[in-house]
Amino acid sequence: MQNFSLKKVFKKPEIKILLRQLEECCGEKLTIIDTDSHCLWGKNIACSQHKADIYCHEILVGAITGEIAEHSAQAIAIVLGYIVQTEYEKKQLAKDTLQKYEEVVFLSQFSNAIATCTSLNEVITVIRDEIRQVINVDEIFLYLYDQSQDKLTPFLYKTEESLRNLKAIENIIQRILEVNGVEVIDDVQDDHDYLNHPSDIRSLLCSSLTVQNSIIGVLGLAHYQTKYFDSTDLNLFSTITSQVAAAIRTAQYYETIKNYSQTLELRVRERTLELEFAKQQLEQVNQQLKHLAIYDELTQIPNRRYFTTYLEQEWRQCLRQKSPISLILCDVDYFKNYNDLYGHQVGDQCLQSIAKIVQSALKRPSDVLARYGGEEFILILPYTDQPGAYTVAERIHCYLAEAQISHADSPTSRYVTVSLGIGTTVPLLHYQPSDLIKIADQALYAAKASGRNQTRGKVLSFQCG
Repeated sequence: MQNFSLKKVFKKPEIKILLRQLEECCGEKLTIIDTDSHCLWGKNIACSQHKADIYCHEILVGAITGEIAEHSAQAIAIVLGYIVQTEYEKKQLAKDTLQKYEEVVFLSQFSNAIATCTSLNEVITVIRDEIRQVINVDEIFLYLYDQSQDKLTPFLYKTEESLRNLKAIENIIQRILEVNGVEVIDDVQDDHDYLNHPSDIRSLLCSSLTVQNSIIGVLGLAHYQTKYFDSTDLNLFSTITSQVAAAIRTAQYYETIKNYSQTLELRVRERTLELEFAKQQLEQVNQQLKHLAIYDELTQIPNRRYFTTYLEQEWRQCLRQKSPISLILCDVDYFKNYNDLYGHQVGDQCLQSIAKIVQSALKRPSDVLARYGGEEFILILPYTDQPGAYTVAERIHCYLAEAQISHADSPTSRYVTVSLGIGTTVPLLHYQPSDLIKIADQALYAAKASGRNQTRGKVLSFQCG
């Protein structure tokens, strides 16, 4: 009957009409008072005689006084008791209906909000914000259970002070986890599992969280007053715990998938970097192999294999364009004597120097110097006639003389010299590149036979063939 006003009942028009009808039936005026002797109907006559009490659900709510006959007062009191009881039940029904409606709205909003959570932080935000809208509590806490370590860890609490408050009820929380149930405790200090720690918590509403028979944690509400939670709170709380448990497990799955995805992405990135590095190394190795395949290891100029390929290529070009092409075959004079005198290591250095000097005598990108074998070098000069080849040969002699590489055992000079043989032709279909090499070799032989350190040339022509 708390918060129920009897005065408001007797102010209703339909109740007033009924009271007048009762007065007409008994032929007497009624006086009705409440339990505080306040007049609710009729005239407030001081010291009027008490006739009959009015009860609602066996609770005294008022009385009938005045000059009315006692038996009439008793009958009217019974009727008024029914009226008051009906009004009370109507009010209570309206209150319960409104409360149920609010609970349904809350559960709908709570379900929608928590169903969209993909992380534990989002779940905690929904729990903290939504529950306080329907249950006024001082503390909301969540412990998560790690089955692999058999350990409960606080995950949601308001402040560090709240965490200290929870220390006193840790054994109670552990018990609820172990029995896998829900409990309402009116005063935690009377509980046998209460720890003697300073704590403001008195009332407790706590439940284990279970998903598919697997316990994942404990959710609890606490208040600083005793006997705070009632059956309505318990029913509502029990309804949302299953949704909270499902949302937490879903969030944990999302976290696992997210972590796995990040780990996988990291591994893919690492593997990609490894593959990129391996690709770069392979490219470097391929470049090295390609370099080794076409360059002489000692002098770092193209080798004989590259010379053969390049000569065939330029031969075809000059054949199509009917242009001249020249070869210069170069032989270091008395190089055996040089090696015997200075040693092979110095001899190698000498060949490296000669390669650089001869290379510097070439002025066009299409002109190529290659090592032909031993102390022999060969030059390919596309689009070059014999006078042009002689110009290059003269430049080689000049540059080498300026270098003054000592050769104490040379009958020709105190310095290293070379003999050059030029072969020139305009390619024809019945000629081969080997024919040009042959006449260049013949020209070189002539230069060496004439005393070395000089140039001789031959032209490959139809008459020569």
